[in-house]
Amino acid sequence: MESKKDPLPHATPEDAASIEEALNPEKRVYSDDHVCPIKEARMAKKRRPPAHPAVKWTSRLVMGLAVIPIIVVLAFIGAITFMDFNQYKTTIESEFQARTGYPLNIEGELDVSVWPFALEASQVAMQDKTDPERPDLAKIDSIQVEFSLWDLFVNRKLDILGVELEGAHLYLETDKNGRSNWHGMPMLSHFLPEPKATFRTVAYQPVVNSAESRQGNPPSFHWRLNSFVSQNAVLEWRNEENGHTFLLDDFDLMAFDIAPDEPFKLLTNFAYQTNVVKSRFHVNLSTELTVNEALKQWQLADWNGNIRMILPKETKVPEVRVETTGKAFKLDMEQKTFHVEQVKLSSLKTQIETSLQGQYGAHPQTEGEVKAEHIRLRKWFRHSGIEYPHFVNRKVLRDVSAAFRWKQTARQLNIDDLEMLVDGAKIAGHIQRQKQAGRPDQYRFDIAVSELDMDQYEAYVNPPPKKRRSAETAAQPKPTAPVQTASGKKPETYLPIALPVNTLKELDAEGRLTIGQLKAWQMVFTHFDLTLAAKDGQLNLAPLNADLYQGKLRSELAVDVTGKTPAYDWKGTMNAIQLKPFLADGWQYHQLDGAYSGGFDLQTRGVNSYLLRQNMNGRITAKVSDGAFVGMDLNKLLAGQKTQPQDATQFSQLSLTGNIQKGILKTKDFKVKSRRFSATGLGSLELTSTLLDSTLYTVYQNPPKSLRSLKGMKVPVYLKGPLDQLKWSVDMKALLNNPDNQQKLLQGLQQLFQS
Repeated sequence: MESKKDPLPHATPEDAASIEEALNPEKRVYSDDHVCPIKEARMAKKRRPPAHPAVKWTSRLVMGLAVIPIIVVLAFIGAITFMDFNQYKTTIESEFQARTGYPLNIEGELDVSVWPFALEASQVAMQDKTDPERPDLAKIDSIQVEFSLWDLFVNRKLDILGVELEGAHLYLETDKNGRSNWHGMPMLSHFLPEPKATFRTVAYQPVVNSAESRQGNPPSFHWRLNSFVSQNAVLEWRNEENGHTFLLDDFDLMAFDIAPDEPFKLLTNFAYQTNVVKSRFHVNLSTELTVNEALKQWQLADWNGNIRMILPKETKVPEVRVETTGKAFKLDMEQKTFHVEQVKLSSLKTQIETSLQGQYGAHPQTEGEVKAEHIRLRKWFRHSGIEYPHFVNRKVLRDVSAAFRWKQTARQLNIDDLEMLVDGAKIAGHIQRQKQAGRPDQYRFDIAVSELDMDQYEAYVNPPPKKRRSAETAAQPKPTAPVQTASGKKPETYLPIALPVNTLKELDAEGRLTIGQLKAWQMVFTHFDLTLAAKDGQLNLAPLNADLYQGKLRSELAVDVTGKTPAYDWKGTMNAIQLKPFLADGWQYHQLDGAYSGGFDLQTRGVNSYLLRQNMNGRITAKVSDGAFVGMDLNKLLAGQKTQPQDATQFSQLSLTGNIQKGILKTKDFKVKSRRFSATGLGSLELTSTLLDSTLYTVYQNPPKSLRSLKGMKVPVYLKGPLDQLKWSVDMKALLNNPDNQQKLLQGLQQLFQS
């Protein structure tokens, strides 16, 4: 059978259409003559004229140039794969110590991966150069640094793309002499305060052979990171100078697309605790961070987060969560300055807002302002694990608000424009605290208070027993002496307010306090004004003046807390004091009225009102004008009539001089004058139990008609019993046995018989 020839050289238009149809694989592959159009088209290309030699060599050159990088990359991969990088440990450690002065120890393996191109090291430790026996300054369980292959091959430089840290531990320490273990590290030295110059020696100077030391400033470099991740980091700081420690652990941080002078998102969480308070703080924070190229300027913007305060489980105190937001936090490590704007904290109905700025380093200082509302101190003390005074009144300090400005340096703190609202009392003024070498801090103040009820701030030295009283016990009147607890101890209270004696022993203060209305020891003072000078356990309040029950108090008070029990020395005068409300409030005594003037010089010791009265010694003088003995009518008593509670014995003047020894007042020169009689007397008063045992020798100059027979006679009147239940009586036997009275009676009888 004769084969068909190739129709292409003599193809007609119809044949071309047939070939195009054949080339469409969806329709037809072979022609009717069993010829493959695709193969025929390929053969037609081969029949074209050969390419120019220049084109051939250009193509070969391009292929060669393309193959060379591939070969280089393959060689690089081979070198990375088969090279043992652990041989460079010693070189890396030596170079690090030469640049920083701190010994470096890489205990783990060094490993380099190609994709991604990264260096990984494990068990890296930087030792404390000041004392090799101390813990390492820094330790890292694992560090991985990712580099850019493109920059390595194209730009011939090693740029870092990402850093990942696992288990970084930084240990900072300041010894008793003020020497620290970090000041050879430039980065840490920017953040942390400098050591005291008096203790700095050559051994603690940063090394001078580093590039930074030679040039004066760290060299500028360009950096950009795709990511920075740190997990399970720990920062531990111990300060042996003041005994403070703090621990920052469980520290996780993530940041992505990091570039200089451009904000990037930052997420972090960590736990913080210190030996100053028992609480442990867990912090979660989200913010935008901007860092300049030299790593000297840091700025946080528009952060928000929360802080959890957690006490140990044995305290059985639930945790509290504090929400926090802020507008900006700026840190300039070159100028050593910082600036914080509009920080807000809210929890337990408390709202706190503050802004501050300042500088740190050799001459630290801070200034700012605070506004706080609805601070529930009782709850905050409880959740912070701080010991709270056991106030007798459990409702005090439940709602406190404050606003003030402050400025603080290394030696001085000033609080100005202070405005506080405490239990309804408005407090305003300023306070200054100044540090003194080798001595407690010194305080100066000028404070004005609208009103203050000091009685509600009495607090027990020891907590009262949590024993519920029975109905019978609850119905009994409150005893005047401290109640015995179940353990047999007496719950003592602080006076005048809940200030521990140890605090007063260390107090070094000068200042003035004015109070519009003061309540203390159940008495009410107005326009209270005192000037305090306290030092070495000696407190002098001079003057201590006040308006008191329509009269005036002018006095000086000295308090000595150097001994086991606080001692008081109070002297002064009172003028035109209205006795009835004064005695009713201070002594719960309602049976004497009048205007009192007199002086006092009293010494006592103790920590509560009972002990103050029990240990009192001293001297008093008193004059009472236009007064009355309420609840007793002497005329009715002598006439044998029953007196009523509304009765009274009026007098124009009463005067006495009294000596007090161990809480017992003994009177002398006791004189009473009235329109009808005069009297002299003597007696004693127990200040703790208010038991009175006194005798008045009364002489009637102008007796009523019913007592005409007693004119000129000396009538002994006894006053005995507690002041609030005083009993009056006349000793008729003593009246008749008196020789002068007998003579007057005899003369009276003679006149009667003669008439």
